[in-house]
Amino acid sequence: MRQSAVSFQTAGLSFEGVIAQPDATGGPWPGVVICHPHPLHGGSMHNNVVMALALGLAEEGFVTLRFNFRGVGDSEGEHGEGETEYQEALGALDMIKAWPDTRGKTGLVGYSFGSGVILRHEELQKEADAVALVSPGLRYITGSPLKNRKLPSLIVAGDRDRIVDAEGLNAELETFDRKPESQIFEGVDHFWYGHEGRLVPEVARFFIEQLK
Repeated sequence: MRQSAVSFQTAGLSFEGVIAQPDATGGPWPGVVICHPHPLHGGSMHNNVVMALALGLAEEGFVTLRFNFRGVGDSEGEHGEGETEYQEALGALDMIKAWPDTRGKTGLVGYSFGSGVILRHEELQKEADAVALVSPGLRYITGSPLKNRKLPSLIVAGDRDRIVDAEGLNAELETFDRKPESQIFEGVDHFWYGHEGRLVPEVARFFIEQLK
């Protein structure tokens, strides 16, 4: 696997990221952008879930881009409460699509706050061919424009995650025009520590089916 530190600009700001891709020949490959959890609670592109997804998907034949939202690490700007962060996610999508070793369809993954950014902003949903949402807060799902789109989607969470509310989630999924795939993992809370190895194969399976 190869990893490359990258930077991109959007909305007048510069953002840092890391691209991971397979070592093997046989590319180009589909690209996947990964959005990290809440910046004000320590979330960054170095989060355990983000790292596991970025490296695990690269091993499965994807080019992944994880990046820091505004105000995190060396990314410029100030935290925007999820209202403005969609702009850098769009910039990341532009970068992964233009990367020399990517082709075809593009996936978008969000974890916690990152999934909320995806759910709240139709602009992102229009630029992705499939989205995976890890531990999304129920409040992000209620009223999301994703409900009215035919975009293939996957929602993954743990049964001990109080933020997601698995029981309420099931009812919300019935209100989508295209019901998302969903998987609730037993014994997993919001942070996935020690369970990353269960999460990555499910997300990889979904993207293999939707993007390859």
